[in-house]
Amino acid sequence: MKHSNFSPFITFVFVYLIISCTPPPANATEDLAKKSYVEKQAVKVSTEQVKKEAFSRELISNGTLTAKEKAVVPFAVNEQISDVRVSEGQQIEAGGLLAILDAFTFKKRLRDAQNNYDKSLIDFEDLLLGYGYALKDTASVAPNILKMCRIRSGFNTASSALEEAERNLSHTQITAPISGVVSNLEAKKNNHSSQYKYCCQILDNSSMELEFHVLEGELGLVKKDQQVEVFPFALPDIHKTGTILSVNPSVENGLVKVTAGIPNQSGSLIDGMSVKILVKSNVPGCIVIPKAAVLYRQNRKVVFVHRNGIAHWVYVETGMENSTHICITDNSLLPGEEVIVSNNLNLAHESPVAVSIQ
Repeated sequence: MKHSNFSPFITFVFVYLIISCTPPPANATEDLAKKSYVEKQAVKVSTEQVKKEAFSRELISNGTLTAKEKAVVPFAVNEQISDVRVSEGQQIEAGGLLAILDAFTFKKRLRDAQNNYDKSLIDFEDLLLGYGYALKDTASVAPNILKMCRIRSGFNTASSALEEAERNLSHTQITAPISGVVSNLEAKKNNHSSQYKYCCQILDNSSMELEFHVLEGELGLVKKDQQVEVFPFALPDIHKTGTILSVNPSVENGLVKVTAGIPNQSGSLIDGMSVKILVKSNVPGCIVIPKAAVLYRQNRKVVFVHRNGIAHWVYVETGMENSTHICITDNSLLPGEEVIVSNNLNLAHESPVAVSIQ
């Protein structure tokens, strides 16, 4: 019997070719198409309108606060300190007692001065009697005679010494010349007052003065009675508003000194405190948008404008800016248009967006 030459291998190849040439089912083609296409998702953004309004131009500087009124309380006389009645930071009224010096020496001097005065008064009256006048008649005594009697009796010298003794005794009780807060207290009980430069300082912190400098080119942005905003570096939650009191009419090293008054009834501001100063001036008729809307692409400034769910890339030219907004100086944007201010960093031209309702 004769065997066929048609091998099993050829049969396998033939069957494989038939199967591979058979078209796939319709549902398999649809699944493949779905895998190759991903629909773009709309980016959630927030927008703000372009406005034509007065732009609040800001001038920023740094300065130091000082108490509007500051008094250094000296030791007018020197003696042992018997008592100190105040502590640093204590509020005190004008005339309030700060410290007491040992008054024994000054009381003795006053008694001696009083005795000398009484003696000179007797001698003065004796000299007047020699000219036919009584002490009560001094108004009618000739000026040259009156002068001579006062000098010869020592009455003038005794009067001055008595006045000085009374004054020195009064200075053993050290009082506050103004109302305010006790600061830089040096006096210590049971020590001699000559050891100290002064007793203490009194600061009236109810109103503060602020000195700061602006550049010569910024002089037009500040004027007397203009409002300033003050932000202490040490107290980020505190914000004060004051008024410019004066602008120094001279320039030194390209800078102009400006002085402002800051009310401080709460006492939160203290002498020597460093602050940031913000001076605002309005420039009318500007196209204004938030600074968050401006991006840098290809070394140019770009803003994405929202139109019918699509983000459109627009090149812009900018001018003045402050801490929150910026002016558009060309005609690239119109009032009423919506600029995208959030989630705009990774947007592309004509990206689909969905505006979040605020």
